[in-house]
Amino acid sequence: MKRTILITLFLLFIININAQDNHPIIGTWQLTTVEVDGETKDGFQAVWIFENEGVFKAARSVSGDVIPVGTWKCDKERKILIMKSEIDKDFNGEAMVLNLKDDKLSYKKDDAILSFTKTEMSKPDTTPIPELSFTYKDFLDEDGGDKYLEDGIKLPWTIDQVYVEMKNIKEIVYHIDHFVTNKGKTDSWTNSYKTEFLSDNELNIREYSYFQKDYVEDDDVFPLDDETQGQMTFFPQDEPEYFRVVGEDNFKTDLGIFKCTIVEGIGDSDKKLKYWMINDKPGVYAKIIIVKDEGNPFDYTNVYILKEIK
Repeated sequence: MKRTILITLFLLFIININAQDNHPIIGTWQLTTVEVDGETKDGFQAVWIFENEGVFKAARSVSGDVIPVGTWKCDKERKILIMKSEIDKDFNGEAMVLNLKDDKLSYKKDDAILSFTKTEMSKPDTTPIPELSFTYKDFLDEDGGDKYLEDGIKLPWTIDQVYVEMKNIKEIVYHIDHFVTNKGKTDSWTNSYKTEFLSDNELNIREYSYFQKDYVEDDDVFPLDDETQGQMTFFPQDEPEYFRVVGEDNFKTDLGIFKCTIVEGIGDSDKKLKYWMINDKPGVYAKIIIVKDEGNPFDYTNVYILKEIK
């Protein structure tokens, strides 16, 4: 009798695994809309990927890097999708499945209704990776000092001018292309820099991720006081440890053509930086290139292009 019970349980276990492996939710789903409190938002690119054996993955877009985010399983009787993840709350918890047919998926989770369309990941992008050929040593003189120490006076903005410009700006939006060594462009997304005056002499500008729906970094406040008054600045971007001004040029964006001061530099963790600082818009960059190329698997190149000023 005991043996019969064990065999039965084993068969039920196998049937359950096969049921998950053949589940209609298996596939690649792109988020299309999110409905919260009766308001529907669209324009999303994020992708949820439900694979066999309960493997759960995700990507920023159909062209983005696919990463494991957790596990999934379905309770058919209750029509519940159960996701487990330590990466993000959007990938963790129970969701009531509302629709799963005709390549459409929608479920309700945390008082929000998420709707998806079945899709496929796109083929690798062949866009060449932008290269910054300079090195740390290019900024040092024969004695190891800063060869371009005087270039600070060539910057187009002072902190006073940034404060004046940001009085009329709430958000600076950028399109970002992400490149990986030996793979080319693997992802694209939208980030912005949101401004907030904490007081007349405390300006806070923080980078915001539209994908994560959260700020990327902690508060970044550059005070305007007797010590900083008139100071040339890169704010809200990081000031390079070493930098040089390489000239001026016009740069075309969707918002128009801007006269820019172009700066090359070395930032923290030896990141290579190249900035196109818009001369008559203090605090606004037309283009930014950030390169991490130490020869390890986590090297990348990010290219920011100005998309919108709100």
